[in-house]
Amino acid sequence: MEAVYSQKKEDLIRVCENALHYFAGVPHAIVPDNLKSAITKGSKYKAIINPDFANFAEHYATTVIPARAYKPKDKSLVEGTIKLIYKNIYTKFDIRVFYDIESLNAAIRTGLELHNNTPFVGRGYSRRQQYEEIEREALGQTSTRSGAKRYSSS
Repeated sequence: MEAVYSQKKEDLIRVCENALHYFAGVPHAIVPDNLKSAITKGSKYKAIINPDFANFAEHYATTVIPARAYKPKDKSLVEGTIKLIYKNIYTKFDIRVFYDIESLNAAIRTGLELHNNTPFVGRGYSRRQQYEEIEREALGQTSTRSGAKRYSSS
């Protein structure tokens, strides 16, 4: 998770790539909302993926499966996670002033590490432990294939 200057495709691709490196792996699929940076044309049946985002996914050997338009249940888990992150990380920034994006991202990283390493209520493990013990092995490798083409036209 990080702050960016815009929702342009270059920023979206960069933060997605940073997420893959943070998790030290690549999921089988990336499920973006119908943001124009990822999806050129949303559709109830067949969305058109932005060519640069499609190249990014191909570069990392993953698939893009956009959340279906008009299907709010597709996004409910993500929306719940966003609400939790906002409550546990961003609300602690209410009294702070950030003068550049680097210091904001440093504060976000600190809050994210604290959030991920805090044990779940009523359980003896944290999000980080659950990820390391159960979820990490499901990811592919982030190392790119040799000779893979650059995924952004910019």
